[in-house]
Amino acid sequence: MCPLCSGDSIEVFSAKGFPVHDCISCGHRFANFDVNREKLREIYSDEYFVGGGAGYSDYLTDCELLRMRGKYYAHLLNNFMSKGTLLDVGAAAGCILLGFRDEGWKGVGVEINPGMAKYGRENFGLEIKTGFFEELDFDSNFNLITMIQVVAHFRNPLGAFNKAHELLVDKGFLLIETWNFKSLTARIFGRHWHEYSPPSVLHWFSPETLERSLFKVGFRMIAKGRPIKKISGRHAKSLLKYRLGEKAHPLIKWIPDRITFRYSAKDLFWALFQKQ
Repeated sequence: MCPLCSGDSIEVFSAKGFPVHDCISCGHRFANFDVNREKLREIYSDEYFVGGGAGYSDYLTDCELLRMRGKYYAHLLNNFMSKGTLLDVGAAAGCILLGFRDEGWKGVGVEINPGMAKYGRENFGLEIKTGFFEELDFDSNFNLITMIQVVAHFRNPLGAFNKAHELLVDKGFLLIETWNFKSLTARIFGRHWHEYSPPSVLHWFSPETLERSLFKVGFRMIAKGRPIKKISGRHAKSLLKYRLGEKAHPLIKWIPDRITFRYSAKDLFWALFQKQ
């Protein structure tokens, strides 16, 4: 059953032994199995942030790149809203949040991994709550909620979207960055596309399916686009090795860890929604 519309679904292929389904009614693509709370904590353990594979090769080493992404989105949002209060969902240690803070935002983060949240509090002076976003309480509402590379990981996306609607001020904004499973890149690679990585990745959106989902809970899309994203050589090598195994060795042995380059594939998008 589709987690977004409760419609019937069909299996289209399996990824790493997990069934991947398409909803017949709304077109949403999802991994058709349940991940409980304990499994989520296991998936997003410290290994996720340093072990490579479907996670980060070394989150803290790449912190400056992530901080730049925060600044990038802060500048982008100047076209649509004034600076204010921000809640960053899936904040890790808060590197993206740092970029927003640099640009004048007052931010709070939410992170499931207690070690990452603690690091951000103790080393960056950030307020980062530990726990599941849908279950946490906050003292005030926010002008902006960001979900950058997060929505694909939710057990219950609609529950998270409803929570975001509840926590935003009237006419507040929700910024989402995620991968487009209907992009040309994803279609060329098929089941070997790098984002078909369950059990950490559970959902695959397109701009159209994301817009329909958020419209149901009271959001209107006001803008979308493809972000400027830079990745380290270390991260690129980790992704190639994860997808290609030993076949990746001839490709990655010449890539320096510290090199930085722009991610040029067109399978990533951002979308900005406003609470109605």
